[in-house]
Amino acid sequence: MSDIFSNKIYVYAFSLCLSASSLWYLMNMRQRKKKKSITINSTETYFAVRNSSWFSLNKLGFRRTESDGSDITKNNQVDNKSSVDGVKHDHPEGPNIGFESNPSWLSTPKANRKTLVSSSNSSNNNINDAAITNKLIVVMVGLPGRGKTYIARKVARYLRWIGFRTRAFTLAKYRLDKFGTKTADFFDPSCEANYVQRVKLMLDALDDSLRYLSRGGDIAILDGSNCTIDRRQLIRDRVAKEENHELLFIESLGGADDELTEKQLEELSNSPDFLDKDDYKKRMQYYKTSYESLADNEGSFIKVSNYGRDIILHEIHGFLRSKIVSFVMNLHTESRPLFICRHGESEFNEINLIGGDSGLSEKGIAFSKALTEYMISEELTDIEAKELVIWTSSMRRAKESVVPFKGRCNRLLEWRALREIEVGICDGLSYDQIKEMFPEEFQVRSQDKLRYRYPRGESYIDVINRLEPIIFEIERQKEPLMIVAHQAVLRCLYAYFLDLPLEEAPYLSIPLHTLIRLDLKPYGCKEKRLRICMEGFS
Repeated sequence: MSDIFSNKIYVYAFSLCLSASSLWYLMNMRQRKKKKSITINSTETYFAVRNSSWFSLNKLGFRRTESDGSDITKNNQVDNKSSVDGVKHDHPEGPNIGFESNPSWLSTPKANRKTLVSSSNSSNNNINDAAITNKLIVVMVGLPGRGKTYIARKVARYLRWIGFRTRAFTLAKYRLDKFGTKTADFFDPSCEANYVQRVKLMLDALDDSLRYLSRGGDIAILDGSNCTIDRRQLIRDRVAKEENHELLFIESLGGADDELTEKQLEELSNSPDFLDKDDYKKRMQYYKTSYESLADNEGSFIKVSNYGRDIILHEIHGFLRSKIVSFVMNLHTESRPLFICRHGESEFNEINLIGGDSGLSEKGIAFSKALTEYMISEELTDIEAKELVIWTSSMRRAKESVVPFKGRCNRLLEWRALREIEVGICDGLSYDQIKEMFPEEFQVRSQDKLRYRYPRGESYIDVINRLEPIIFEIERQKEPLMIVAHQAVLRCLYAYFLDLPLEEAPYLSIPLHTLIRLDLKPYGCKEKRLRICMEGFS
């Protein structure tokens, strides 16, 4: 009897365990279903209607285009210097030429500003989500002709591109506006009256930069010689009066012999700030008699010497300063061409579908051959053709577009970061299908194309984030470079090199079968566009 009773207990215990396991499994499945329904609900309310961007597309005259290259505005395409009707339009933060030189939303009364209303889709969809707790003033230090303005412009452009409101204030611009071109005697340190005038100009520029930061700016760059300890102490004393403001000095030194080449002297002689070579040399003598390099007790600084080959860092801490250091380390002053081009027509392009990883159509294959022949025989010299480096994305249509280049250039590299924008659940659809299947998504995208993120996909902001290492490598590159990639990627790169507002990037015209040449020079970028024609195709 005891054995039978024991067996019954074992059976009951086993049944109880089985029931408990079944109950746990059912509760777990129910919880999973709840989580799934929560995800679906959040997806349905994930996108909210936003106001239009504050920046006027029509004022700049850019062509708004979709992935198929079709125009969605009636404006004419701008010329290669971003101008309309002969008037140059610069970045709204100003291209390093002084306070209020160009209209900006910062100079607009608050009541009249148009701001972007964030939604759950745009949250965590800014280029730099980490807020700047302290404003940063970057102060350039160095003799004339040693690359201060070059570094200041590059850093300002890069910081704007990654989402920081940045503006440079060039002392030479202030001096030219107030006094015109001055002779070398104006810089004689023994002349008290001229010294007072120069200090007054510097303090005016500094006050303008502080005012800019107080009105919404993140970073201000004070571009000038600032070559004495006393002068830099004046800057420190003035900035110390402001709350939550920090200083970073960047000193640009020359080569090993600290002498300029004839080519550099020739470029300086064309500057409105110098009369001629003799006047420049005389000014240098005045500067060198009083020049004092940065010392360790002057705080945080970067010293760049030998034209970027040597860099000294002192008390560099924090996210933003580290990014500036990483960028400056890749700069050089050698001119070289950069070619950007979309892949040839793909099978998806033929039927107006977006996304996917399709191969080239017959027209796309013909384009790849025509592009290769033109580049090798017409656009590049024999030496440049041998040095040419080609970067492409890891997608089929981009890789197939450069197949004819194999064995005819220096090297071919694939970058996953150059892949087209991920369109998530819209992959393999046409814009008409998206409008029909996801009308709310289509509407929200049209209102803020820069920050709109495809469900399970990317936004233009995301693309810019992953392209940042590409920018570093392009700046470091010294050989001729050609990038064969995709429309969204090339729009972001194009906006960087031409220093265009990010709000314009999603609408820039980068058509199929068009080669864009950008000549990267120390103080600017020249553009040339060429339509590649294929025999047998219109």
